[in-house]
Amino acid sequence: MRMFTIAFIILVLISTPVYAVDFSPGDSVNLVERDIGIPVHPGPGDNRISFRFAGEEIVKVMSIDQQTTWVLVRSSDNRSGWITQKYIASIATPAGDDNGGELSWCPPKRSSQPHPSGRLRIATWNMANLHSQNGKAIFNGSDPSETRATTDYERIKCYVRMFDPDILAVQEVDGEEALQRVVDTDIYNLHVSSRPKSPGLNGKQNTGFAYKKVLSVEELEDFDALNVTGGLRHGTQIRLSHNGRSVKLMSVHMKSGCFDNSSSGGACSKLFQQVPVLETWIDDNAEDNVPFIILGDFNRRFNMLGDEVWAEIDDGQPTNADLTAITENKSISCRDNKFDKFIDHIVFDKMAWEWVEDSSFRHQTYRQQDKEVWGQISDHCAVIVDLWIE
Repeated sequence: MRMFTIAFIILVLISTPVYAVDFSPGDSVNLVERDIGIPVHPGPGDNRISFRFAGEEIVKVMSIDQQTTWVLVRSSDNRSGWITQKYIASIATPAGDDNGGELSWCPPKRSSQPHPSGRLRIATWNMANLHSQNGKAIFNGSDPSETRATTDYERIKCYVRMFDPDILAVQEVDGEEALQRVVDTDIYNLHVSSRPKSPGLNGKQNTGFAYKKVLSVEELEDFDALNVTGGLRHGTQIRLSHNGRSVKLMSVHMKSGCFDNSSSGGACSKLFQQVPVLETWIDDNAEDNVPFIILGDFNRRFNMLGDEVWAEIDDGQPTNADLTAITENKSISCRDNKFDKFIDHIVFDKMAWEWVEDSSFRHQTYRQQDKEVWGQISDHCAVIVDLWIE
């Protein structure tokens, strides 16, 4: 009998998983790196999969089931479910905690409520091939796009908190899955273009918006006419109702490689197919007397004297199509000013320009302490301005 008991105890010890991570409810933990994601289940011991967390995502431990040892965890966007302990890699240091860690500078989470002063802050930011998964590049080849780890996604979120936009237009994001990793999704709603992935890409280069939940926003269909060659980006559109006024906003990412009048070649051919399409959108909305704002990466130096693209879209016909770019006569402030001309702009029609506080313009550069990882943030910096819609 004694031998049987000893054998049974040995069998139990061998078959019981031993986990190296010592964590407790309330701890934030890093999930393991896993390409297909981490399976999340509806209950302890229930093998059905409700959804998956991204590999290396940071989640918070809510409770531990004593019978199964499964763990109830919750993500930063308030998704929760049960996982097995084998998917927990280590204790994490959440961004924004003042604990002396790498991201101890991170601002606290902002409010989803209107700013007490009544101002409305809008911004645009090309996030440079932001893949939805750790370690994945949007495109490979001899000059692959950047890959990111969990801390990189958290760092980008810290910068969003730093300039605290009410509406953020984005470009080059791999769908909502990518965007939800770099904004606080209990503060922002997300709307991303439905443009399909292009051949040869591992992810997508979509436009989109993150906007604070308190705002009254109608999400509109993509302006897919900008997709002139079958591989370019759709415009993402929303309509904001604010203080009794209505304004349409569109996030765009125009063809790259034709930056000024001296450029030529295939990139310019494609861009100049897009330009009359964009001008038609501008004229149609101007005819309807709808205030509008176009935000994004135009890949064009509008502020250079005699720019042909700007001259075509800013023709003042109809009257409301008299446009102003917030970047006009403004100074570059991005990554030691390697590039000295804006290609990211926020463009206002005549009516919307009346709401702009021109002096509030900001170009959000990055901390010098982050210089070694600037590439994992973005090669673009956010363009920001405040509105007073009365």
